[in-house]
Amino acid sequence: KQFAEAMAHRMRIDASIKLLGKVLFGLDKGPEVLNAVRPTGEPLVGDWDCLKTLVRTFETHCGSLSQYGMEHMRSIANFCNAGITEEQMIEASSQACPTFPSNSWSSIYNGFSA
Repeated sequence: KQFAEAMAHRMRIDASIKLLGKVLFGLDKGPEVLNAVRPTGEPLVGDWDCLKTLVRTFETHCGSLSQYGMEHMRSIANFCNAGITEEQMIEASSQACPTFPSNSWSSIYNGFSA
């Protein structure tokens, strides 16, 4: 049962991040923004407070990123680098995650990742 819950959580996180990219940037540009890599020598994100805020916003609406979800940290950093605001992230997260997970992967049980 735990394995099935973990796999369902991973699929939910993956799908939610992909949908966020599409909601925020459109069908064509969404995947491009999600997969962008900054040039060598530049930090992951220009505004670390933004990253912390957007991660917490995501987890509030979609559940805990957990250790697995850390692979999506670059995508969320790219949202900050593209100028996405907390308000935009709240709106997009509520669309991407209309239901909140109630299992042990919920941020209610695990707290926030950032």
